[in-house]
Amino acid sequence: MTEHFKAFKKVDEIFELFFEKNKWRFSDMVARLGYPKATVHNILAAMTNLDYLARDGNNYMLGNRILQLSGLMRRNMEFREIALPHLEELRNRINETIHLTSLYRDQVIYIECLHPTHALRPHSTVGVTASLYCTGVGKALLAFQSDSYINGYLERVKLVKRTPNTITDPELLKKEIDTIRCNGYSYDRIEQEESIKCIAAPILDNHGVARYAVSIAGPADRMTDEAIEAYKEPFLKTMKILNDLYRDFAN
Repeated sequence: MTEHFKAFKKVDEIFELFFEKNKWRFSDMVARLGYPKATVHNILAAMTNLDYLARDGNNYMLGNRILQLSGLMRRNMEFREIALPHLEELRNRINETIHLTSLYRDQVIYIECLHPTHALRPHSTVGVTASLYCTGVGKALLAFQSDSYINGYLERVKLVKRTPNTITDPELLKKEIDTIRCNGYSYDRIEQEESIKCIAAPILDNHGVARYAVSIAGPADRMTDEAIEAYKEPFLKTMKILNDLYRDFAN
């Protein structure tokens, strides 16, 4: 068991306590967990600083970050149910992998993954996070955020080269974002993972901000330029339906 895993296990054990009651005194947590006081104190301090826990005197309770995450999960799952029949229809028509994703803390998180019928060993990406700057869904989400968010993102995140095609120059990424905003969709041209290409597009709220993104992804030998061009019409039709559904859902 690695040190990182041991540390995370202690955090998980602290979260487990709150299934029993809403507030815990420090001394009771130490007694229950069986770890040294200093260890428990350091973990609680970090969790409190990150707003995963809140402190009221000597009592600890779940913090606002948990509320934010639970709200995000609930909204994502509700919209997933609304979007799923249309995503399945698209998958059945083109028979390639379909992803539904959302933005989470400068990353893209995968909410749904529909596999093609010819997938021998389907690998689910649900719950997995990936970079915004080098994935089709990530760029679709990033392009339809505010300019201040994009500028802040470029200051916070190092653009690491994942493949020879990865955009690592912030100015070139800004030009790509301008193109995506103009077209309404984005591409992953083997930028995140070798031999994988995709087309992606955002689902926008009433203010034009991307809340979700959907992609068609597959191996480059199937996702040729000709294939992507053929998929574009049914894909964009589906995206129009999903955008309309999301605006109704959000209202």
